[in-house]
Amino acid sequence: MGGFPFATTELDLPEGATLALYTDGLIEARGRDIDAGMAALRDQLRRARGTMEAAADRILANLVPSTSADDTVLVLAQVSRAPGR
Repeated sequence: MGGFPFATTELDLPEGATLALYTDGLIEARGRDIDAGMAALRDQLRRARGTMEAAADRILANLVPSTSADDTVLVLAQVSRAPGR
């Protein structure tokens, strides 16, 4: 990204696991501690149901105040076995 160095990480995730990628705007807000934001996100992910899109919509609606000035991104992906593996 922009010529900055980066590191790669490999993880073994169980099939069906949900991978959540997000920006800090989802878990940090004025007046809310980052640890409280992380706990709220974990709680929302545990209760996620339906499609990934529907779950992401609910999580964003529950965690991002309508007055937020911060950009917020949430990407959810469900782990599945690669074809032929």
